[in-house]
Amino acid sequence: MLERLGWDALWQTARAAADATLALDPVRVAAEHRGAYHAVGDGGVGWVELTGRAFHRAADKRELPTVGDWLLVERWQQAIGGNGAAIIRHVLPRRSLLVRRAAGEATAPQPLAANVDVAIVMTSANGDLSPARLDRYLGLVRDAGIAPVLVLSKVDLVADPAVGIAALHAVGGDAPVIAASTVAGIGIAEIRAFAGAGKTAVLLGSSGVGKSSLLNAVASTAQEIQPIRDDDRGQHTTTRRELFVTPDGLWIDTPGMRELAQWIDEGGAPEIFDDIAELAVSCRFRDCKHRDEPGCAVRGHVAADRLANFHKLAGEQVVAVANQLTARRIAETRKAKAKRYPKSRKQP
Repeated sequence: MLERLGWDALWQTARAAADATLALDPVRVAAEHRGAYHAVGDGGVGWVELTGRAFHRAADKRELPTVGDWLLVERWQQAIGGNGAAIIRHVLPRRSLLVRRAAGEATAPQPLAANVDVAIVMTSANGDLSPARLDRYLGLVRDAGIAPVLVLSKVDLVADPAVGIAALHAVGGDAPVIAASTVAGIGIAEIRAFAGAGKTAVLLGSSGVGKSSLLNAVASTAQEIQPIRDDDRGQHTTTRRELFVTPDGLWIDTPGMRELAQWIDEGGAPEIFDDIAELAVSCRFRDCKHRDEPGCAVRGHVAADRLANFHKLAGEQVVAVANQLTARRIAETRKAKAKRYPKSRKQP
């Protein structure tokens, strides 16, 4: 069973390093439920949860379990038998972590999925295609070290999908591009081949692009889907991230994200525009911004709209880091002030 979940010799080594006695059971997080988790392992599916101490000691959500994580737990047999929850003792070191900045917050990272091999980034052919949004998704994926695949869905709804396919190639660089239709059965086998036994794929894209429908087609998960609305846009269906185990690999479905911003660690810069970075090596000036500098090797060799997206996201990166630092310093100042000037207790 563990091999179907992606377990291999390297995970076994990590398990032995964390638990030399091998007394704890390895399980994989399948879904999150506000502090508790559904996990799958030998014997079936069961509830698992952190101790209160482990939860409160976490600096941020990246130190808590997320969908796709491998855990070592105790009381697993009781959990799969319906007798309470297993207790999480270790989260094994991740091979990849897909994380964004939490919606509406400047300093909170939000993990989306862990230990993912390939990300299926979807956009629909019937009106959803936005190169700028795709750049953001590719930034998230590549920053996590995950291989991206771009999928143009619902190609049965347009007369000629070639324009959309060309746009995806322009944005994705070397990333594979697949035209797909769950209604017509187009592209399903090609997408399924990117996962495979023991590998984990995550589906990403805006609400209504057809992630759940695609999951039903490639993995036979029988996810709930909604009909196309009158304006041709799909309807939001998925409300949580969830791992599905199938004979053709493991698939993580995700809700559409209304806000999409990369989490940027101070001192780190994501590699979103590989094509621009490669051309920039030949610029005359090392700090060329690719605007009006002489000897720029990027201008004229990259589409104008793509270069505009580069400048926009580069500016957002600087602003994001500045906001994160500012919010963190404010929080630290308030915390220090609270320690120096504690509120006096009321006398009885």
